[in-house]
Amino acid sequence: MRIGIDCRAYGPSHGYMGRYIEHLVSCLIENEGTDEYVLFFWEREWSDFTMKSPRFRTVKTSAKIGGLREQILFPYELSKEKLDLMLFSSPNIPLFYFGKSIIILSDLVSYFYPEKRLKWIWMRYWQSLILRQSIQKSSSIIVFSEVLKRDIIEISDTHEEKIRIIPPMCLDIIPQSETEAKQFLSKEWLDREYILSVWELREYKNIPRLLQAYSLLLKEDNIDIDLVLVGKEDSTYHEIRSTLISLGLQSRVHIYNVLDEDKIGYLYQNASLYILPSLYEGSEEAVLTPLSYGLPIASSSLPCIIAALGKNGATFFRPMSIPEMKEALRKSFSSSSPKGGKTDMSMYSLSSVSAKILDIFSLYRKDTDTEMPPISEEKTNL
Repeated sequence: MRIGIDCRAYGPSHGYMGRYIEHLVSCLIENEGTDEYVLFFWEREWSDFTMKSPRFRTVKTSAKIGGLREQILFPYELSKEKLDLMLFSSPNIPLFYFGKSIIILSDLVSYFYPEKRLKWIWMRYWQSLILRQSIQKSSSIIVFSEVLKRDIIEISDTHEEKIRIIPPMCLDIIPQSETEAKQFLSKEWLDREYILSVWELREYKNIPRLLQAYSLLLKEDNIDIDLVLVGKEDSTYHEIRSTLISLGLQSRVHIYNVLDEDKIGYLYQNASLYILPSLYEGSEEAVLTPLSYGLPIASSSLPCIIAALGKNGATFFRPMSIPEMKEALRKSFSSSSPKGGKTDMSMYSLSSVSAKILDIFSLYRKDTDTEMPPISEEKTNL
């Protein structure tokens, strides 16, 4: 079977899903199967990818995710490869592509909280249209949680049977040496204990309320602790910086928009607790790394997080309540539970998740073997 994989968002620079696809491709290369794969890379990532198996071929495309060429050029490039199945790493199936396809839908943030840069109504309508038609056209939909599955059924007229739940992948950060970690923390003036929150710094992450709750924690409970925020900041979302300045927290809150993976590892290794203040999450994806590090977790009382961790797996709070968030921070910090408790993460491992994806691929394998034209090992530049 010839399978195409959308690698236009590939690698750490594209966030969680970029690393997810990178790890998946790595696992497929190591797997001794008989399927052939065509990897579609955007121009920048294409030159960085090294061919490791004759079963794989790469195609360079100028069709950027969400761009006009995705609708005009990309369907032709896909059809030219005579694919039996195409895996899209996001719900962005071109309108004029009609082959069998699978989409990975990690959340519905774009539906519930469209980015502020989409300031025109037609831009938001177009994004919603592509999402809905991708859900309808796809042969299967991979989602990360039962909660997300129910949300998809609620907002779209799609068959429940084609939605398949596969847990999110825990993308382990390699532990770093304590000496290097201390040097990094010293350089960044992180000489106190600190609260950590890692993810996008966008509206749905509820950061302004977190800053207000943190300010109350300092004033009312006299707890000497810093706050560290890591994640790409939405350039059109100014509430975080304005709230930070109005509360006078510039010296206590450390914001990192871009940080190497090893340095994020330093922060996880030495954090006192982790907080997830989100208004929405599609799965437990956001708490997997702090879980693997054994960090105490304070989290919004979101259904997918409660379902994954259990009612006693974290200190929960209503995300709209600043006093409740402050109290959750206090309780988590004052908890007598020792840091470093082990959690079984096997269901979130690369091998487990990849095996489930391969199982879905196998559903589309032809009943009888037919001879396919040989696949070239050379890169193709379209």
